[in-house]
Amino acid sequence: MAKQKVTITLDEDTVAAVDKLAGGPGGNRSAFIEAAVTERLQRTERALRAVDWLAARARQDHPGEWEAALEAVASADARRGFETAPSADPGQAA
Repeated sequence: MAKQKVTITLDEDTVAAVDKLAGGPGGNRSAFIEAAVTERLQRTERALRAVDWLAARARQDHPGEWEAALEAVASADARRGFETAPSADPGQAA
């Protein structure tokens, strides 16, 4: 896969920790950060799939309760000034 150069800003302590774990100054900082980001993306994707599965199951097994729960979340979000995305209903087929 093609690489793209990006610029990120990290605090000094984080850079020092990355350098130490990546093999010291001059170590492969980019490879270390790429591996960490890739791992986080994979964990996030797995978590989202799990939420989607659980939501689909709840919608199927308890449709009335699921709709009431979604309304309660939307109401709480509105009170706090959050906007709910139109497709923010996990378990709803896209």
